[in-house]
Amino acid sequence: MPFVALTLSLCFSAWLLWRERRRRPFFSWALWIPTSLLFILGSRPVSLWLGGNLATGVFTGNTAETSPLDQAFFLFVLLASLLVAGSRRVMWGKLFAQNSALMLFYVYFAVSVLWSGDPTGSTKRLVKDFGMLFVMAILWSETHPLVAIRSVYVRCASILFPLSLVFDKYFPNIARAYSRAGEPMSTGVTTQKNSLGELVLIFSLFLIWDLLEEHRAHNKLRHLWDRFLLLLIGLWLLHSSESKTALVCLLVGAALALRTGWLASRSVSTVVLAVTFFLPYLALFAQQFNSIIAPVVNDLGRNMTFTGRTDIWRHITLETVNPVVGAGYWNFWGGPGGFAIGAAMKTLVPNAHNGYLDIYLDGGAIGLIMLAALLIASGRRLIKGGTGRGFEGLRFSILIVVMIYNLSESTFARLGTMWFATVLALTDFSTATPPVGASHGERPQIAEVECFAPRYQGQDAGSWLT
Repeated sequence: MPFVALTLSLCFSAWLLWRERRRRPFFSWALWIPTSLLFILGSRPVSLWLGGNLATGVFTGNTAETSPLDQAFFLFVLLASLLVAGSRRVMWGKLFAQNSALMLFYVYFAVSVLWSGDPTGSTKRLVKDFGMLFVMAILWSETHPLVAIRSVYVRCASILFPLSLVFDKYFPNIARAYSRAGEPMSTGVTTQKNSLGELVLIFSLFLIWDLLEEHRAHNKLRHLWDRFLLLLIGLWLLHSSESKTALVCLLVGAALALRTGWLASRSVSTVVLAVTFFLPYLALFAQQFNSIIAPVVNDLGRNMTFTGRTDIWRHITLETVNPVVGAGYWNFWGGPGGFAIGAAMKTLVPNAHNGYLDIYLDGGAIGLIMLAALLIASGRRLIKGGTGRGFEGLRFSILIVVMIYNLSESTFARLGTMWFATVLALTDFSTATPPVGASHGERPQIAEVECFAPRYQGQDAGSWLT
């Protein structure tokens, strides 16, 4: 039966991919490069797909790739993306200039390699992280960039969602992990239950966006039953993973993406952004606000230790690392400081389970300032551009979701499904990437023009070229 279920799942995924290809047949072959990267980020390393030991895939501390297969995969993706983007004459100088907050964030952590205890590992991780921009340049330089993004996420969801369902049901040896208490956890195609929740959260938001755009363009939903089915599968996976953080974030993200009227106004978006900025303080000093947040936490089936997270947070003080510059990019948990906390807690601690604390451990107070500058600058730009509908609405919802998600998980500057979506949402490519076919006078779809009107108004295709 397991083999039959797996075969049926793969056939179903192949059929969904065929439908997607028929629905949007105008994309270049290069779109498979970001699709392959997102597939791996959303599941497990190549070495594990090819039969590696799961224990080698659940990295702790510094997650520098040790498998030659994984290193070769990322090297191929980054080089291929750079070549494609170069052939499409992407204007890197303009891209970096119009994303100064993001560039300063990367520059600072590049400098932090100098005091990292593992400079080689930190450099490898930073190169892979920054290399995401090369991959994203392929998406933005397509003839219809916003539709290309939707297509990539639909393609990956068409494979990963059904496959996770089959893995959970028929392949527990590769879709089960165990907590420190020995309780089984459903992981699907990923290696950890929270990773499965993160996968479902991000892909579901993009599926919702795709449904909204297709409805706007054609005013029909009956032909999009496959999207609804994928969303239902995602909700089932989210239920089985018991990732409460992902569930709350999905509800918040969907509400922000679906809002209309005055709820989508700049004033409401400003209030949402300001309240979200206050949440890290509320979480890190939860005991002081026990009477306020305890009922909410209890209703989610958790306690005020946030499933043991506060035990980790208590060990992180101003004396844990250099409070000004930290321990260097993605270096702390694989070094003496991380091992000391693990020894004190008598367990292996992979990260702080709080993205803000991990940025502090990586880059100290300066790192937190850089992160705050990135989030504030991005939030202001998105609110100014309008956050009510289309891709702009999705970008704002992802910004809010990632800020909430990092209260109990760690994804800031950690190459994965959520960080990829975050950088994709916060990066302004509007004038730095000439779309494929622009020289032939092709124009984006109406929905794209509405979302990125400044990109197309008052300039011809030739003005985007170097």
